[in-house]
Amino acid sequence: MQQAFSKLKLKSKGNDVPQADPAVTAGQPPSTKQIYQSRLNYGVNFGSSFVLEKWIFSDLFSETKGDTELDAVSSLVDKNGINDTKSKFENHWNNYITDDDWKWLVDHQVTSIRLPIGYWDVDGGNFTSGFKFEKYKGVYVNAWSIIKKKYIEPALKNQISIIIDIHGLPGGANNSGHSGESGSKGDFWSDNKAQVAMAKMSAWIANDLKGYENIAGIQLDNEAEFADPAKKQSTYYAAAATEIRKNDKSIPIVISDGWWPDQWVKWIQGEQGDDGYIGFVVDDHVYRCFSDSDKNKSADQIINDLNGDVLTNLTDNGKGVDFIIGEWSCVLDQQTWDKTKGNRDELVVKYGQTELDIFDKRSSGSYFWTYKFQSGNGDEWDFKTMTDKGALKPPQKPQNQPSDDQLKQSLDNAYNNHVNYWNKQDPNGKYQPELFKDGFDIAWKDADSFAKFNGSRIGRKEALKRSRLLETIKSKGASNYLWEWEQGYDEGLKEFYNTTL
Repeated sequence: MQQAFSKLKLKSKGNDVPQADPAVTAGQPPSTKQIYQSRLNYGVNFGSSFVLEKWIFSDLFSETKGDTELDAVSSLVDKNGINDTKSKFENHWNNYITDDDWKWLVDHQVTSIRLPIGYWDVDGGNFTSGFKFEKYKGVYVNAWSIIKKKYIEPALKNQISIIIDIHGLPGGANNSGHSGESGSKGDFWSDNKAQVAMAKMSAWIANDLKGYENIAGIQLDNEAEFADPAKKQSTYYAAAATEIRKNDKSIPIVISDGWWPDQWVKWIQGEQGDDGYIGFVVDDHVYRCFSDSDKNKSADQIINDLNGDVLTNLTDNGKGVDFIIGEWSCVLDQQTWDKTKGNRDELVVKYGQTELDIFDKRSSGSYFWTYKFQSGNGDEWDFKTMTDKGALKPPQKPQNQPSDDQLKQSLDNAYNNHVNYWNKQDPNGKYQPELFKDGFDIAWKDADSFAKFNGSRIGRKEALKRSRLLETIKSKGASNYLWEWEQGYDEGLKEFYNTTL
């Protein structure tokens, strides 16, 4: 009976995705909070901070042969009790990131952190009821306050944003140990009770954190199992969004692409329609070290193939949909290196730089996996090591605020080119080139507002463009020539960065 009730409840919440507030406020330059939510981010994951992974930090696995968070906490509690285990875990959380780390991140122009957490970490463990971590709730009573005091607040002080990544769900979003639970098989997707609970938890997180300016998004899941069709995932995403939007209508909601980006492009496009905005971001992970097809390629082949296989072949060029690259690395399998000629270090540098160049063009930010290891370094998995080798470099920042004269000259040139092009295409055609001019002007000014905040660049271009377009429709009315406004907005961003980068 309970399962049937949960299923009914979930479906009632997951019928329609609610609209979100615009990514920018009509008639206003973007606020600092809106810039945090939409800038182009150069980021890194804090792997094995609040969702333990033995290969990254092994200390808390001393009493178990297992490699999940549940293995670690259960074994320590069985041997030492709740209080001692709580002390050990809190010591790990409190010392994972230091003042020196924050300084290093700022010095290397890191603008965002993806923070993997488990459902057991939220609100003193109050969302563990009925799930595997309930027995160990006492270990996590201070986890959420530590997340705020030691992670979110210092990040804000350093003008770094945070994505709260709900990495660990009851039963797991996939069959890997990094979901936090032993024996996880992606059972979350068949557990309606868990989905209802996690939708409510996501809303609680949104409400609790909405006072912070630097929350760049709440991610509902990590590496969801591939599904075709993905009805269970889409129903959950809609249900969680319905709950979140009761508390926060502006926070970006991040979802896993389940290894099929275009499936979620189509879904978001369908939910938004031509004149809506639901505030979703799709998380794509880029690894080239796991599949057999990648292991059969040389390093040169993998590097050369990146341009053709990262976020390509998207429906309508992904119109209306923004992406992040939530995880990526410079790692290639040994089988790949066995097939490769040339200097490994040089190729790793080329690989990392090629990835970043593509990510900066096709996503609103990228997050390397991972920031640090307990001992030594993680080689091509290690953010600091790859930075020191030159494989990782932040994107260029706009330099020198352009003058009003530069805006006028760029706008006039672009406007004249637009008019001349369409006059040649169809001399007798009727157009509304003033819409092009409006779009260009708004885009330039949005980009300039972002640049004034530490040289930030616009990342969620589709979100800003959609929001400004809806603003234009509301003030000037619908038109068959809104495509000219959209072309103007695209051109305005392009010319601003041509002028300032």
